[in-house]
Amino acid sequence: MLNFARKILAGLALSSLCTLGFAGTASAAEGGALDAFKAKHNKVVELVKKRAELPALQKEVDDLLDYKALAETSLGGPARYASKCEPRCPEFEALLARLIRENYLKRIRTDKKYDLTYVGEETKPRGTHVTTTVSLNRDGKPEVVEVVYVMHQVGGIWKVEDIITDGVSLAKNYKFEFNKILKDKGINELISRLESKLTELAAKK
Repeated sequence: MLNFARKILAGLALSSLCTLGFAGTASAAEGGALDAFKAKHNKVVELVKKRAELPALQKEVDDLLDYKALAETSLGGPARYASKCEPRCPEFEALLARLIRENYLKRIRTDKKYDLTYVGEETKPRGTHVTTTVSLNRDGKPEVVEVVYVMHQVGGIWKVEDIITDGVSLAKNYKFEFNKILKDKGINELISRLESKLTELAAKK
């Protein structure tokens, strides 16, 4: 079964926000990636607090996350994507999007308290990195986790194309796990496992 727990500590979000300061190559006042992420993430959190209808929540999450980019990277990039998931590429992408969205919302809805600190943003060869830290207690011990949201513009809108938690890339983790399944059993098995994970998440609501 796919192991999503640590990876989607990304989704990450967590119910309690604490903005301390900014560093990096661009400031929030410039309307960059950090500013866009804060605005969209905070809107999702507020909708969750207000117990908004699911379609409204889904729309805001979908405006933030670039599922297409995550799906392509998880199968080795745009050049290899079709050859890995044909003839079920649309189905694969839709299931992966649902899984990422559900985990993101699950993290926000959790009763545990987290402090999210925005550190800053920095332009890198691969996207703009918005760095945050998440402070939490794990088994009674304080822990600080660095979470970096890799963002790029799609049609002039900032979107998240990867999430790096303590140096571990969500997209690369997917790539490692998915490629093993594809190599051994093919796209039908991968889709079956994604469906099973979604069913498992639904049962826990």
